[in-house]
Amino acid sequence: MLNIIKSDLYRIFRGKSIYVAIIFILFLAAVSCFAMSPGHIGITVSSSTEQTNTKQEETLELVNETNSILETRKLMKEYGAYPLDKAQLGANANLYYFFIIVVVIVLVTDLSNSTAKNTLSSAISRKKYYFSKLITCLGLGTVLILINNYGSYVINLIMNGKEFSAGILEITKLTILQLPILYAIISMLVCIGFCFRKTGTFNSITIPLIMVVQLIIMGVATLFHLDSANILNYEFQYIIGNLVANPSNTYILKTLVLAIFYIIVFNVIGYSVFRKTEIK
Repeated sequence: MLNIIKSDLYRIFRGKSIYVAIIFILFLAAVSCFAMSPGHIGITVSSSTEQTNTKQEETLELVNETNSILETRKLMKEYGAYPLDKAQLGANANLYYFFIIVVVIVLVTDLSNSTAKNTLSSAISRKKYYFSKLITCLGLGTVLILINNYGSYVINLIMNGKEFSAGILEITKLTILQLPILYAIISMLVCIGFCFRKTGTFNSITIPLIMVVQLIIMGVATLFHLDSANILNYEFQYIIGNLVANPSNTYILKTLVLAIFYIIVFNVIGYSVFRKTEIK
């Protein structure tokens, strides 16, 4: 197992994809810090709300009306000090798309080509192969998470100063809170990779998946007259945002249990499918 992990890491860090992903993560962090507004990919954000005074409301209206980043930055400075780096962690659902890159270069390309078959024919069990790939994906995912979170903290500190920072201890706490659900998402992607094995199929399923799930949840809630807000509180993008917005201990515990459940279920499914599938 260790040899497979070493081989994968050697291959990955000799390639360009992982470095492009890191550069792009830091670029997005820098843009968010300069614009003083974290961006998110998807159709939902955290359900939490904050009280604003009249001046802040007027400032936000002006921000929505302007198309200039420089003007936006000026207006956000007038809005008043707030922890921008903490807000950026609330948009960490964006990391999902970088996890797709990790799973593709670690796993899916091997399964799409003859590499996996060659590896499995050299006295390597499927169990060792599966868990070596899972560990590598989780390890590289953790590296990207840490680079994103602490990179955002440092870049924000340099660009905007301490008054717009939550502090390194708070960033560390929020990182720890978010890790379980982020690991669950990586486990889901690994499961999909082992189930479908082809790069094109994997990408066509995973890239739109978050938005499709959100649309399905809202559609079902509308159809059956359910409270979509309560359901969406346990959707991936909402969880990421809510864990940053000072959630209750009960909510943290519920999301932790949900993350552990997802990790177990997705890996059981992924391994079961892989064990029974003929690798060509």
